[in-house]
Amino acid sequence: MKNKKNDEEIREEKKLSGLFSARQMRYAAATTLVLLSLLGLSIAFVLRVYFMTESACYDDLAIETENAIADLEENFRSDRTMLRVIAGLIGNTNDIYSLEVNGYLANYDVNSMITQTGILLPENEMITSKGRQTNADGLLSFEQESTQGEHISGQQPSGTNQNTMVVRNYVPIRKDGICIGMLFSAANPSNIAKAWIPNIYNKNGYCYVVSRKTGEVIINTAPDQIRDIHDISFTQTDKAYTKEDTINAILDGRKGYSVFRSEIASEKLYICYLPFSIEDWEMVVLVPESAVFSQVAPIRGGMYAFVIAAVISILLYALWLIHEVRASIAETEKKANIDVLTGLQNRNRYEAYIDSIDGTEKGLVCIYIDVNGLHEINNSKGHYAGDQMLRFIADTLKVHFHTEYMYRIGGDEFVVFLSDMTQQQVNEHLEDFCEALERNDYHAAVGTSVCGSDMSMDEVIKDAEKNMYEAKQRYYEQIGKPMRV
Repeated sequence: MKNKKNDEEIREEKKLSGLFSARQMRYAAATTLVLLSLLGLSIAFVLRVYFMTESACYDDLAIETENAIADLEENFRSDRTMLRVIAGLIGNTNDIYSLEVNGYLANYDVNSMITQTGILLPENEMITSKGRQTNADGLLSFEQESTQGEHISGQQPSGTNQNTMVVRNYVPIRKDGICIGMLFSAANPSNIAKAWIPNIYNKNGYCYVVSRKTGEVIINTAPDQIRDIHDISFTQTDKAYTKEDTINAILDGRKGYSVFRSEIASEKLYICYLPFSIEDWEMVVLVPESAVFSQVAPIRGGMYAFVIAAVISILLYALWLIHEVRASIAETEKKANIDVLTGLQNRNRYEAYIDSIDGTEKGLVCIYIDVNGLHEINNSKGHYAGDQMLRFIADTLKVHFHTEYMYRIGGDEFVVFLSDMTQQQVNEHLEDFCEALERNDYHAAVGTSVCGSDMSMDEVIKDAEKNMYEAKQRYYEQIGKPMRV
């Protein structure tokens, strides 16, 4: 009986052992499945992050490229606005070689980008801001530059030195409707690159500014310093395009993306290209793959690194989101207070300024300006011409009245407030302002009023507006047309 019992015990033990072994196998299988699932999810997540990052890269590149173009175009537009004003002043002088003209050139605001101003004359003679006169035969052509009107050149010799190259912003100087010279500001391309390097992927990205006419690389922030887009060193990895297709798309002024493998850096380059609006130029932005995927690289080391990287990414995203929300609020506030067309403060800011003035402001001068003929220009030449007129008037106000209190309060109405200025000084500035408008065949009715000790701001503004309407009435009586109210 004892042996039989022992045999049963042995069989029971084997049975229990089998059950335990099966359970352990199930635990092991479940654990393995969980680990494999986690590994699979990690790999899938890493791959998803990779492809999502690559996809987001194209959107970010487009935004960065548009911002880079906008920044550079704004610099050139501001420079051109000042050149137009100076060209108008020079066109009214009797002697282009006079000290007065040299003073206009010498007083131009030379900065980190603009290094020189000058005039190219019909005989290819060049007058610089330092008063020097040089012969530019063989280097520059007045006929070629004047034919293009207002424009920005590619790289040109700085003067007699053919080894130093500059980029010139040209504006014609006209007298009696005839171009008597090409006023220009000159900037060294390397200075432009230093003064204007956009923060693309924390400055890990590079930019080429390419002339679509010639393929010349006018501005280059990359380390390769190529002079022609055809010389760019890469191997195409985007199967949809060849290298020639991408270069042709750039020279045709198209928008697009591409992926290269750099022969120098031995890694992929993500590229976006967009056209400029002010010149036949194309912006080409390049970002290395290491910069694009730098934030997600730690997750490839393991799950622990993956979790840390995910937490860091969430924190960075939260910080970025806070930054974007703040930036969005600031941008919304700016749009709410700045007139988009002219860049002046709008009626919202004007009314806030009026409300902020406590009581009377003795000696404060109010200038009320109403454009003459805007309706006629809109009807005869289109609203684009009318917009150009309003922008020119706003730019001329900025040149002649150095104050932050300038407002566009209506379609063709502007108000300027001045302090610490005598009536004679105000009249002199207004005379210069009106003459600048008339040189461009624009006219405006102007009324002024000075705040006295017994006048409220409402009374001062109404008085300036009344004076403006009287000036407007005189203008329309003078030209023999009925006044539009």
